[in-house]
Amino acid sequence: MLGTLRFLSRNTILIILTGLLLFFSIARPETFLSGLNITNVARQVAFDSLIVLGQTMVLIGGGIDLSVGSVMAMASALAIGLQPLGVIPACLIALAFGALTGAVNGFMVTRLRIVPFIATLGTMTVVRGLMLTYTRQEPISGSVEWFSRISNESIGPVPIPTLILIVIAILVHLLLTRTRFGRNLYAAGGNLEACRLAGINADRYKFWAFVICGALAALAGILLASRLNSATIHIGQDTPLLVLTAAILGGASLRGGRGWVPGAMMGIITLAILSNGMNLMGVVNFYQLAIRAILLLVVVVLDAFYTTQLRERMTQSAVGKGGAAVPVGERS
Repeated sequence: MLGTLRFLSRNTILIILTGLLLFFSIARPETFLSGLNITNVARQVAFDSLIVLGQTMVLIGGGIDLSVGSVMAMASALAIGLQPLGVIPACLIALAFGALTGAVNGFMVTRLRIVPFIATLGTMTVVRGLMLTYTRQEPISGSVEWFSRISNESIGPVPIPTLILIVIAILVHLLLTRTRFGRNLYAAGGNLEACRLAGINADRYKFWAFVICGALAALAGILLASRLNSATIHIGQDTPLLVLTAAILGGASLRGGRGWVPGAMMGIITLAILSNGMNLMGVVNFYQLAIRAILLLVVVVLDAFYTTQLRERMTQSAVGKGGAAVPVGERS
């Protein structure tokens, strides 16, 4: 039973992705498999993928960040609205705002001991309010032509946002798998007792995971502002649900200690293909939102059931040997 659950937990993303590719390739072969559609999907997925990377890091550390959509929206507004100061200063201010919001989230979670869901729900609301105030609830447009070309042009066949995503995904993957920071972040999310015994300051790594998540959400907002050459109040409204679904679908766990970059990327690509295919088939937006919500519930239930079974098996094994079991996080 546990072996079957482990297989499903680790291979859910591959099963769903393969099934969607086959289904839409048969249902809409002329449009779904066209070069233009594939390029558009690659360009669009880059924005949310940056946020998924940050969300995955936060989940590995045992947290959750619901403020990412609001941060992306506010960063896009700052990148556009502050262009009279210069594009570079405007983008730097937007990035700083994202990192600062992440720092506030990290401080509330690690120092004030506020539950991550509540802490980031609060910052989500505050930042969304700041964005509405800053824009006066009206769209704002950019005035710098070269900035608007960044996310709309390609280098060869690859869109620039996709190239940026590839570079950052590689850096995050190396950070998680080849550095002390990554090892300790997995430990912080999966085994606090082991961290304490090893003298690891778990709160430090959780804090910086929130900071990085905020900065990546801001970067996504900047690139999206370049793509649209504008900022609107509708940006980022569905982003928290989308990126959380992608991260968990890709192998991360709400209980911490698990997650990996390739899985997170496959998760967001799967959701992008699902959304793109449903658009091509004329499925209305609120049905799409409901389908993504159901998908999130399914993968959360599967992850919870698998984790519970794993911990029970470890407890039984330890009791049989006369020891005490301590749940340990694992990398997917």
